[in-house]
Amino acid sequence: MSVLKGEGKVPILFGSTSIAVGTLTHRGYLARPGLAGEWPTIIIVPSEWGVTSAMKDVCRRLARHGFAAVAVDLYRGKAPGRADDTDHAAAAARAVPAPRAANDLDAIVEFIENPAGFWSNAEQGFGVLAFGEGGRLAVPFAARHHPSPLALVGTRLRQPAPEVDREGEPLPVPEYPLTSIGSVIGPIFGASGRDDETIPVDDVMELRSLVPHAEWAIYDGVGAHFADDYTAGYDDEATRDLLERLVSFFERNLPGGSSE
Repeated sequence: MSVLKGEGKVPILFGSTSIAVGTLTHRGYLARPGLAGEWPTIIIVPSEWGVTSAMKDVCRRLARHGFAAVAVDLYRGKAPGRADDTDHAAAAARAVPAPRAANDLDAIVEFIENPAGFWSNAEQGFGVLAFGEGGRLAVPFAARHHPSPLALVGTRLRQPAPEVDREGEPLPVPEYPLTSIGSVIGPIFGASGRDDETIPVDDVMELRSLVPHAEWAIYDGVGAHFADDYTAGYDDEATRDLLERLVSFFERNLPGGSSE
């Protein structure tokens, strides 16, 4: 149990966790306030590298502001290595079967809504926060569990060019937010770096035309994966501002948020 000066207001409990749902056991990372109570809860859909130290840090930071945050291992223990380049990791994320990922995310909902847990108020609603390629899976997930507030950080919005197999035939390309965001009726917040070539400003403007209720922060001089302290593009100032915006967004839109 700990609380760091200047990084929140409550002591927290955190660590890897086993999530048993039916006959399956899922792996994840959970951080929550170390005080009695049922807390507003956020499901984190990680970036293409899975549940990394950066994703765990986000969980802990949110917990220090009075949220319960759980990050889901959609790779089921077979995430790309941190030394792998972004293209390889993104391809690995796109290879995760969407139906399997949807089932795993729904299992997490069953876990946080279990009243026997005594730490989450998710029966009243929960938030969804996605990073990078995780946003592709988070959009239909939030739509299924409306009106879940959805936050997307560094998420490619438009489908990339299709990859080809060994015979040169194009592989199927999964849906990206510009083709699926219209199904989300809950609040939406997004953030990206202006220098992230995968998220041009025109794509952000198109998304906002599709969902006018969305709010978006664009950080000047910042590129891809700016909130991941393992990467060369990490930007501490932008990440701190992002956390403040995320806390404000979820406080405004989750049951039990402090601004209610």
